[in-house]
Amino acid sequence: MSFSKLTLKKKIAILMTLAVSVIGLAAWIIIYRAERSDSIEYTRTMLSRYLDLMAVSGEEKGVAGIKNISGIWTSLYPDGRVTVVGLNGEVVTDTKADVSQMENHYTRGEVMGAFENGEGSELRYSKTQREWQIYMAKRVITPGSPGEVYVVRLSYPVAKLSGLIKSVTIPFIKYFALILILVWLGTYLVLRLILTPLSSLSRAASQIARGEKACFPITNDDEIQALSNTLNSMQDSLQKTIREAQERKEELAQLVGALPIGVILIDDEKKIRYINKEASTICGQSELPARGSSVELILPSNELYFMLDEPDTTRTLSIMRSGAMAMQVEATTLRLPRGRLIALQDLTEKAKLEEVRRDFFIDAGHEFQTPLAIIRTGLELLKSSPQMNGPERSEDVETIDSLLRQQERISGLVDDLLLLVRLDADPMRKDVADVDLVGVAEEVKDEIAALPQSKETEIEITAPTGGAHVMGVYEDMRRALLNIMENAQKYIQFSDSPAGIIKVSLCEEGGMWRLTVDDNGPGVAENERKLIFERFRRGDSHRARGRKKSGGYGLGLSISRRIIERHGGTLELGESELGGTAFVIRLPK
Repeated sequence: MSFSKLTLKKKIAILMTLAVSVIGLAAWIIIYRAERSDSIEYTRTMLSRYLDLMAVSGEEKGVAGIKNISGIWTSLYPDGRVTVVGLNGEVVTDTKADVSQMENHYTRGEVMGAFENGEGSELRYSKTQREWQIYMAKRVITPGSPGEVYVVRLSYPVAKLSGLIKSVTIPFIKYFALILILVWLGTYLVLRLILTPLSSLSRAASQIARGEKACFPITNDDEIQALSNTLNSMQDSLQKTIREAQERKEELAQLVGALPIGVILIDDEKKIRYINKEASTICGQSELPARGSSVELILPSNELYFMLDEPDTTRTLSIMRSGAMAMQVEATTLRLPRGRLIALQDLTEKAKLEEVRRDFFIDAGHEFQTPLAIIRTGLELLKSSPQMNGPERSEDVETIDSLLRQQERISGLVDDLLLLVRLDADPMRKDVADVDLVGVAEEVKDEIAALPQSKETEIEITAPTGGAHVMGVYEDMRRALLNIMENAQKYIQFSDSPAGIIKVSLCEEGGMWRLTVDDNGPGVAENERKLIFERFRRGDSHRARGRKKSGGYGLGLSISRRIIERHGGTLELGESELGGTAFVIRLPK
């Protein structure tokens, strides 16, 4: 078990033991070094005393006298050693080795010190004895005239001083063990005194974690009691927060449950965290699935399940039901910090209503076309009759012309409605081909120039020399641009400018073609900028500035935007350089 996984008590006990052991070891080293030093000094004193006796005996009786005293000393100290070295460094006698096998000793530190100063000492490792030795040497001059000079050396192994050390070690170990036991006992008592209230705090905190009510302990320790008071206050605040969060959760669950759309919350493992009744119904479940169930088991479509592995998206799916027609569902996925949200909306009824609306417009449009054609035929026949040629019938002719113009407007409205239905219902037409926007703009320019106008209007086209090619339906693109430029030409007639200007510019912008139609008309009010693309909505109240209202039913710009969007582009209002209105079309190249 690693140290980090031990309990606090064990950690503190181990640390206290280590601390005491380190202190004890340091004390032992100090005591050992002191005792060893004292022992060495004691040995040196002993060696010096016997060395003096040998020197005196040597000065009186020569080498024989030294041998006599050395025999007595070695009998008392069998581990000791006596060596006599001549003036040239050769060993004369030695109590531990054969002198013939011994090397010259003149370079020994203690020998050199004795020859030079009369005495010498050294502590070093002996290669002969293979242990550390204390060496003491003294110069001796034997009797005679002149007397010979020798050095008498005594040595004693340091290891033999261990007996003195043991006499200190054993009591030290006893006292150290006693101190260590007392430290353990003291540590246990202190830890018990400190950790008992902390254990109570921990048990109280565990009760709170389980959602139970707990009271933190009251102690005589001011610091622990202050912590207890703080934790009690925190518990009250936490309980209040939990109650408020639970209430909000219940309110949110009721709110989401009442929504007309299905909501499913899943975690990162695609397990259900929440599902409302509407989502359960859309998924074909008679009862709400249990929390933690796999969402794969309830989703009615594999395509919907695969959407969970894709980025956030919205998609309309067709879900088959046994014995019933397919259900149209709009599915939206949204990534959350903890999982994913799936929103499901049943579009079946909406699709039915849309189909009914589309059928109505188609049927109504076709039904309107026949009487409108009959009315136009009758009016043209009436106008061309011989009875209308007289000057007295000029007012009748003007009335017929007015009726014909209204018939054309109504026919145009029917055509626009049928076109909108086709754009909403049908996919892109099959006659998609390469379309040059420059050519479309030139053709529309000629059509606009042929329209009746109360003031002269200049149409300027700026485009790249190589053209601006897109993939699309030529007639649809022409219709979209015609509606926009016709709208500009119409409102220019009601501006205060003496002459009208329509500027069409084409340029490349980030892999798209950007087509801008700018005019110097009255512009569009800020509160109407978001409305002019809606069906049957017009900005006439501002753009006409109180003058005579222009024709149209507010479908032209809606048709243009729908056509542009079907071609993968956008139609928006931009900033006008001429002071009027700028329509910006972006289409993929």
